Amino acid sequence: MGAASTPATRVENAYRQWRESKGKDGDVFLDLMADHCEMRSVLSPRKVDNDLADHRKSKAEAREYFQVLERDWEMIDFPQHRILADGDTVVWIGECHWRNRKTGRDVGSPKVDIWTFEDGKAVAFFEMFDSLAFAQTAGLI
Repeated sequence: MGAASTPATRVENAYRQWRESKGKDGDVFLDLMADHCEMRSVLSPRKVDNDLADHRKSKAEAREYFQVLERDWEMIDFPQHRILADGDTVVWIGECHWRNRKTGRDVGSPKVDIWTFEDGKAVAFFEMFDSLAFAQTAGLI
């Protein structure tokens, strides 16, 4: 298996394409995922009434996440700082900067995403960012 096909390299390429598309091409992440990929966020669906907080359990449900993100938010920037990999676990470290389409407010936050791969496909994804700032920017609190 060459370096171009490692999970870390594939994740790095997906985030580069995501940034270049200004958040309009969620397919770059869906292409990494197995059909049964679990997608979770630091946002708790029990505490935040927002479609992005939903716990998703399939690639089809993950597609909804990217549709909601594009509907409700405009990407300003998404710089990468570092990628760490240990076997089938890849950690992306960077920042995200978005504008909420409803409120017109901007939010920037450090961001950490953890990807878990099996047999070359992502089976789990967990994202962490400043959830308080997100909720304030979206007008949820």
